[in-house]
Amino acid sequence: MIWMISLLLLFLGFSMAMTPYIAQRGIVFGVTMPEKNDKIAKLKKHYFLENMILSVLFIILSVVFDRGFKVTDEVLSILMTVFISCQIVYGIMSYFVCNRRMLRLKEKMIVEGYQPNKKITLDLSFRENMSIFPTWILTAIQLIIIAFEIVITIKNQTIIPNKIIMQWDFQGNPTRIVDKTWLNIYSAPIIQLVLVFILSFTNESYKRGKQRVMDKQSVKWSQSFRKMSSYMGAVIAVLVQIMMFVIQMTSVVPFLTEKTMTKILMITIGLMLLAIIGLMVIYGQSGARINQESATPASYDDDKYWKGGMFYFNREDPSFWVEKRMGIGMTINLANWKAVVFVVAPIVVILGITFFIG
Repeated sequence: MIWMISLLLLFLGFSMAMTPYIAQRGIVFGVTMPEKNDKIAKLKKHYFLENMILSVLFIILSVVFDRGFKVTDEVLSILMTVFISCQIVYGIMSYFVCNRRMLRLKEKMIVEGYQPNKKITLDLSFRENMSIFPTWILTAIQLIIIAFEIVITIKNQTIIPNKIIMQWDFQGNPTRIVDKTWLNIYSAPIIQLVLVFILSFTNESYKRGKQRVMDKQSVKWSQSFRKMSSYMGAVIAVLVQIMMFVIQMTSVVPFLTEKTMTKILMITIGLMLLAIIGLMVIYGQSGARINQESATPASYDDDKYWKGGMFYFNREDPSFWVEKRMGIGMTINLANWKAVVFVVAPIVVILGITFFIG
């Protein structure tokens, strides 16, 4: 278990630390900056080291508690949750601090004569030339997996145990058992159907999301990034559905053992993490790491709509999806009520199902 905790903490720490190095071109900690300088380079390096050191510290503490104090898996799980939460909170708070520093630096540059670019550039052919993994195929693959899972479950009603395991520890030992009810039997497929909606719609966001146009080259970089993100997202979506299928075939229809399930889940999670790291390191957000030596053209300055350099809130923009300024992928326009409903509604459904289970 300790090795898995260590890998998760290392992945999380590295993901947070790499944030300023994978951001869109011309964006530093969520702020549009015209040029690179020593202050920016130093701040990026400081942010990277802080997050990596914290990650290593949590890994060392996990090993000490596991090997030294020999705590139980339950306690170790709690510690992992605490460490991961602290890593995320620290990374976000540190990002906000760096964002404020960048804003102050930019204000100083404006006083000294820098003029932010307020000219909006449009590329009406961007979506026409955009290629992503076909959403209908992704949806069909997921629905086939779910249908196959439901058929197996229905045909094997007689061997479904009266007590269903709903949760395991990292060793594959049951930690939560519930009674055999209709909802408990089909809770996984129901959640999977909700995920089909989320994952398929998210895939479509790579084509329909708002594009930050700088020049023709930046458009090509973004199109390349979005295409790769879409294909990677499709693979992850299928792997997630396979994970849910494996859980159903272990807890409800007992075809697989807990140890087999644990191995399969660890392999699929490992593949997903490697795919995400690969996209970060090779492409960066919107293709920022492609041909890094090339000059960064000026882009439209809309910093006032980015709260903390992370949350996009623009009532004048009808866009549903926009490219993130922190991390990779797409985020929503929080001023668009449809986008907010899209995020909140599935969460409410999944939490509701989880609450009523058992």
